[in-house]
Amino acid sequence: MRVVNEKYRKFFEKEYKIMNDAYSEEFKCPTSRIEAPFYHSQLHHCDVHSTLAAFVYANMLLATGDEADLNRAIEVLSHAAALQDKDPASSTFGIWSWYMEEPLENMNPPDWNWADFCGKQIMQVFLFHSERMPKELLEELKETVRCACLSIFRRNMHPGYTNISIMGAYVTLVAGQYFGWKDMFDYGVSRFEKAHEYTMKNGTFAEYNSSAYTSEAINDLTRIYTEIEDSHIHDLAGDMLDVAWRTVAEHFHAPTKQWTGPNARSYTWLTTDSTLSFLRVALDNGEEFVTDDRFTYDPALVYIDLFCPEKYKKAFKECETHDVNLGFTRGESIKSPRTHIAIAHLCPEYTLSSWESMETWNQCRNLMGYWGGEKPRFISATILHDLYDFSTGMFVTAQYKGNALITASLRTNGGDTHCGIDRMLDEKTNAYDIRVRIELGGAIESPPILENNTVILKDGGVNIKITLLGSEFDGKPCKLEIRDTSWDKEMQASHTNLHRRLTTDEPRYYIDAVFYHGEYKEFKLNEIENAYATFCVSMEGTEPLNTEIKDEAGYLYVNTEISGTKLSTCSPSGLVPCDKWKGFAAIDDVPMYKTYGLPEVKIP
Repeated sequence: MRVVNEKYRKFFEKEYKIMNDAYSEEFKCPTSRIEAPFYHSQLHHCDVHSTLAAFVYANMLLATGDEADLNRAIEVLSHAAALQDKDPASSTFGIWSWYMEEPLENMNPPDWNWADFCGKQIMQVFLFHSERMPKELLEELKETVRCACLSIFRRNMHPGYTNISIMGAYVTLVAGQYFGWKDMFDYGVSRFEKAHEYTMKNGTFAEYNSSAYTSEAINDLTRIYTEIEDSHIHDLAGDMLDVAWRTVAEHFHAPTKQWTGPNARSYTWLTTDSTLSFLRVALDNGEEFVTDDRFTYDPALVYIDLFCPEKYKKAFKECETHDVNLGFTRGESIKSPRTHIAIAHLCPEYTLSSWESMETWNQCRNLMGYWGGEKPRFISATILHDLYDFSTGMFVTAQYKGNALITASLRTNGGDTHCGIDRMLDEKTNAYDIRVRIELGGAIESPPILENNTVILKDGGVNIKITLLGSEFDGKPCKLEIRDTSWDKEMQASHTNLHRRLTTDEPRYYIDAVFYHGEYKEFKLNEIENAYATFCVSMEGTEPLNTEIKDEAGYLYVNTEISGTKLSTCSPSGLVPCDKWKGFAAIDDVPMYKTYGLPEVKIP
């Protein structure tokens, strides 16, 4: 039996009380509230009962060591296990719906990751509490794990999907080891070896530098490292843990305590208290990292012997000026072409990071910067459709140190709110607003000032200049505006759409190149003449010089000079399908694809 460490008991009990207070006797699960629908679910503005939360709650109950909590955990586990699709002929065999109120057939689409997430939670019961469980329940849970493992095996997720590749390997390895399922263990070994090869040859994870998913990967790699008895697997896990912690250390900005970008996937702009709490546990450095009143204890850490290698701990205390630049693949196989370049510059005063080219999905952080010390501020960039990140958008960015040239364009058949789930295959969309946006948020005390086409922000010890070099939509120049959170709220109130971004009360300032704002109408994207906006962002307060913008044969070439360095971007000026879109950036006339070992981008 494993119970919560006394060092963290008071924080654990705070989370435990929240879950207990929300417990539903009917659903055998804590109740939570959702407002807007998410990708896989159609539910919104209602109370829900999460199948995954039920398993997490059961493990919390078991971690108290209390007999009454044990009895409730048994009820919760039995109820949640029974909700799994156990029909081998079903396409959703081995998974659960997200919410007990929404059957699998009503989801859009079902989430096969639930075999991995829920299977992992059930295995914690076997590893740490099996001696306390009734025999009948153990048999039921064993069959549930078997179905989850078979779902994972059947799906066979590739190593480019980092967190699920690792998580599925863990579930099949630990279940195979625990139950003596040799074929399943051998599958786990093969899968984990592929993940290891992909990571080591790539130099990083495909879900690059994600605070949410690098943390998840560290948790599961630590589980593999400590729980799997095979020495070969132990060594592979050690290698991958080193890559993960190196990534975190290289991108952590100690003065602001921010996990800087660029991020392949992120749900926030400022680093959350839960992420800082995760790091506090791993670093074992107390309130100096995140204070007790903000500390959020993840119940999963009861079962994980989390640690950060000693050699990386210095990076979390002080920032030495450095750059992290890497070209790599995010494809399904290590043999996939290298397609992405990630750039980050960190110095004590600020950070700035970017992708050389990337879609504007709401989980991507294309341009990301932090400054302000203990009161962090941030700068970010995106393209919005009705005030929600427009996944069909693309950015090309040339960054050198603290300066960046960023050019936005649109494609005709990319995603709307998601890169794949809601693609616009008919090349049409309806909108009342489309804009390219530079966001300023956090503890900003002074509003930005607009002077001609340059926005100046002097705040938090830095002088930032954001210059709109040029922008057109359907052959007409675009207006530059400064807006704030209150304007977004007003727009959202008058244009109700449950799938749009929900603006918080947190004050932000927006520098917008407005493609369109007006009546709600249909756009035939393939008939729009052009759509682009190009900005220069300087964290050093430097003016761009000798700017040149040329449209040649449907491609926009932008060149500017800043702090003695020539920055250039090339991307379509008009709207083209995803498979026709090509773009690249260059520093001092040297294409970044050449510098970082990517295939040549051949412009027609």
